[in-house]
Amino acid sequence: MFLLVLYCVLSLSSVVYSVNVERGSSENGFLWIMAKQLDRLENKVQEMQKQYSTEIKSVKETLLKQSPSIVTFLARLVSPGDIAAKATVKFETIKENIGNGYNSGTGIFTAPTKGLYHFTASARQSRSGYLHLGMFRNGEEMAVSVAMDYQSLTIGTTFTLQSGDRVYVKNIWSRASGIVGAGQTYFSGSLLHKM
Repeated sequence: MFLLVLYCVLSLSSVVYSVNVERGSSENGFLWIMAKQLDRLENKVQEMQKQYSTEIKSVKETLLKQSPSIVTFLARLVSPGDIAAKATVKFETIKENIGNGYNSGTGIFTAPTKGLYHFTASARQSRSGYLHLGMFRNGEEMAVSVAMDYQSLTIGTTFTLQSGDRVYVKNIWSRASGIVGAGQTYFSGSLLHKM
């Protein structure tokens, strides 16, 4: 039995070898047809690889175009008033918003792309007392500044953001603070380097 199996395996190997050497030979019709089918499949796989490679390249180019390389915004506070304790300042008038990262309804900038950003906020206290503002990234306080009795403050900081990270300015004092509007209070940011 063992010898019979060995004989069949060796015979089949030699037939496959001869078919590989003499493709197109009609002596072994079934194996010749299989070899031709394999050739067609190999060609089809190569065509598909070329097609998918081109499509993947096209998708990458589209994504790069959609991911903005210029991101900048400037939003101003026009309406004066009080900022509640621990509240986010909503700079309601957008002067510039390339990349559509800033939302005036929430006061939050959301990074449209990963990169190194620079932010600045400036505000003026509208009455005697304190104006204590902080700049936050995803809930983490990044920088703070304090103004007293009708004085101004400025916060400037640079840090990296992942796409979707949020940056905002918040009253970090435990009381409401008066803040001047009329465009004298603003929040701005720009992408310095896309990563």
